[in-house]
Amino acid sequence: MRHAALVCALCATASAEPPKLRLDHAPPSLKMRAAQSIPAKPAPKPAAAPAPPPAAPIDLGADAALVRDVDRPVSAQFNLGYVVEGTAIVDHERRFSAPDPASIDQLRAYSLGEGFLSTRGVAVDSLSTYLAARFQLVPQHHVRAPDGTEVPALPPVATWFDRSGIEPRNLWAEVKDFLPDRRFAPLRVRAGEQYVYGPWVVHIYGANAAWEEKLVRANVYVGTRVPDYTLARVSIKDRALISGASVRVDLRDLRHPIPFSFAIEGLSLASIGSATGQASHNAQVEIDWRPRKDVALIAQARTREQELANEHLQLRSRYGQVTNLVFDLTHRHNGDWRWDPTVTETDPLAAKRYLDLGPVLPQLLASMRAGTLIKENIDLYVRGAASSDLASKDPSDPKSTFAASYLELGGALEVRVRRTLAVGASALTRETTRVKPLAPISDTPYTDMLPAQSDPTLGERDMVELGSTLRMNLGARKFSALAEGFARRTDFPLTYCAVTNTSTCNLLATSVPTTDWRWGGRVTVDAWIGQRLRIFAAYELSSALKYQPEITGYKSLQLVMEGIY
Repeated sequence: MRHAALVCALCATASAEPPKLRLDHAPPSLKMRAAQSIPAKPAPKPAAAPAPPPAAPIDLGADAALVRDVDRPVSAQFNLGYVVEGTAIVDHERRFSAPDPASIDQLRAYSLGEGFLSTRGVAVDSLSTYLAARFQLVPQHHVRAPDGTEVPALPPVATWFDRSGIEPRNLWAEVKDFLPDRRFAPLRVRAGEQYVYGPWVVHIYGANAAWEEKLVRANVYVGTRVPDYTLARVSIKDRALISGASVRVDLRDLRHPIPFSFAIEGLSLASIGSATGQASHNAQVEIDWRPRKDVALIAQARTREQELANEHLQLRSRYGQVTNLVFDLTHRHNGDWRWDPTVTETDPLAAKRYLDLGPVLPQLLASMRAGTLIKENIDLYVRGAASSDLASKDPSDPKSTFAASYLELGGALEVRVRRTLAVGASALTRETTRVKPLAPISDTPYTDMLPAQSDPTLGERDMVELGSTLRMNLGARKFSALAEGFARRTDFPLTYCAVTNTSTCNLLATSVPTTDWRWGGRVTVDAWIGQRLRIFAAYELSSALKYQPEITGYKSLQLVMEGIY
């Protein structure tokens, strides 16, 4: 049935009209609806960035924590060193009056060391102690003098390490915050061998009481002088009694700060024995004005025996973050200290016995220092200084080679070519005004014309020095090395003449050179093993001295080990 129906349908289709392929009417036009814009969803507002965490306060003791734990009740440090010094002596180069080469120790080795020990709150919470001492072990070599006696041989170079011994520097105990009343918390009392900082740094056996708070700082001290210029034992009658006091008021710590601080200090050295020299009474006042954070003007005036002895004015300024300027002006009177207030005319331990600084003369000194950083890898430093001898021009007035007028210019430059490598150079020149001698010393067998060490006709006339450095640093407390060298040319006035007729003295007639060339260098290595052990080594050498041509040079090797607990 299904097949029959299919056949009938096909036949009906075949008998129908054929289909028309031509259109009788136009096709309908189709219009596309314009696309409607769908409103975009507003972009979500960006979430507010979280506020950065507050910066942690700068810990000024962070570097100290790398050295030692400040909360530890006991801290210790030791330095042990070994030094070898040497030179060479030749007989055929002897030209002037010089020591016998056989009397000079051409090679010397000695050891030295330092020790430090401090405690805080041991046994008593308010008690602190501190001990610092140094020692040296120096072998004594002797030679036979012409008269047959044994005398110590001269060292290759003159240093303080001429004999063995132990020298304590600090040994004191201190108590603070020991009273029940909290109003006395700023009070501390220290007793023992100590240094006190006043008009001069004095080293005493005695006691010091200090009051330290923000607005007012004061202290008072009394004791006897420690003989720093000798290792020999000195009796109490040969040491001066020292007393002093100071008060400083800082108005910058007020609720409404005022940019001023004032200080007054006093220092008195009293003679307590017939062997000591004159008494000395000194006072100093200071005004510190800081109108801005980067500007400071400090003025000081010091008196001796109630008369002005020294005035000092300093201006410090900073431009930007990397440029610093410092100006200094100092006026010395003829009543000022010779070297320090412990030096008196007849004191057997006075430093002048070693330095022979001559009379104190009025003098004006001015200096300027400036330093800056360029392109973050170039350090530049410039310095200028001038001194004026204010002594009377009368030839009969005393003169001194140490108070001569001079003009000095210098500078240094260091370039960091790598992160760990830096190259530097420096230059310095000084022109000094000297008093002309009336007549040079003639070479006669009997003459009593030899000038004193402080004679104004002696000393350098001009000097030029050049230096260079090469520095490598792998980081703080890790490893560093430094190589440096210098060359110096010094001109001296003609003082000695090799002919008996001084009127014919000239540069060709004298056998003593008036120009001296010297050069030298040093290499140092500084290495840390962990945070507690440090190794330091240095080697240095210098050229021969023109005035001592029999000494061909000087060499020194230093090895030091430092341990921290």
